[in-house]
Amino acid sequence: MPSDTASIYHTNKEDKMLFKAITVGDGDLSFSLALKRAYPQISVTASTLLESRSELCRTYSNANVTSKELLEQWKERVIYGVDATKIEEKITAESEEQKFDIVLFNHPHLGDKALLESEKRHAERHYVLLSHYFYSAKSILKNGGRIHICLCGLQPQTWKIWNAARNAGLQIVAEESTACPVHKWLFKEKPSYELADVQPHYPSKRKYRNGKLGSKHFLARYGYRHRRTGGDLFTGSEFEINVER
Repeated sequence: MPSDTASIYHTNKEDKMLFKAITVGDGDLSFSLALKRAYPQISVTASTLLESRSELCRTYSNANVTSKELLEQWKERVIYGVDATKIEEKITAESEEQKFDIVLFNHPHLGDKALLESEKRHAERHYVLLSHYFYSAKSILKNGGRIHICLCGLQPQTWKIWNAARNAGLQIVAEESTACPVHKWLFKEKPSYELADVQPHYPSKRKYRNGKLGSKHFLARYGYRHRRTGGDLFTGSEFEINVER
């Protein structure tokens, strides 16, 4: 059966400020947009490793639409050139007001085909990626903030996510299927924010919603698509995205 996990880590103190989320490595920005559509009352900052909007749109043909809606309709920020392992180099968060309640990273991947030649090496390199992400994300978290990571299949075990989290001084507090309602993992307590209605133009293509590609996500009804790092430039089979155990 297709299997995705969304594990959440957090520090210890509580904070009651306005809920602020930031995504890293969000491909075509469809996850950031879907999250904002689902909860318009929260702040969602989107970021990508790509260096400019033009590069983003060359890589993902739908990114022109997603970035435009985030910027113009929702008045949210899109930050370019953000390395998920060095977030603090691009994002200033010195005061508590500048920091975030949650940092989110879905399906992290180094995009290095050479690693596919050795499953052991592949797992080791991604363990390092997770470790650096956790340390970097902590630097922009509010007190009581959480770090979210979405992996699939056996990646949590082979990439040793629990070890990476503990070594970064984080506590594992939840693990949920991506198909479950977002509020189960997005908010620490019962949310005061209401889930918005799905508008007719929101849902992504059926193949992104029905598990055909091996993954289902609650936010697909709000437009989230799980896309490859190579975007439209990827020349392999889309069925290689399957994440079955």
